[in-house]
Amino acid sequence: MSLKIYKKLDLTGQSCAGPLGELSGVLEEISPGEAVEAILGDEATKKDVVAFVTKKGYKVVSESQKDGKFVVVISK
Repeated sequence: MSLKIYKKLDLTGQSCAGPLGELSGVLEEISPGEAVEAILGDEATKKDVVAFVTKKGYKVVSESQKDGKFVVVISK
């Protein structure tokens, strides 16, 4: 199944609860077959996001690192 990227969120300038709050709101908008691509500025935030979305019942489709940033793709 191919996923459509519903939205790309650049959360590199945020830390702590900022990315989680913004990501949570967008994840509530997606439908099955859609995904959100979150771009994060550090590994600690990436780990927080992965733990958060997993706990909320979403699926981490992929994790990668590019140009010093962390990219996480999340779906329902």
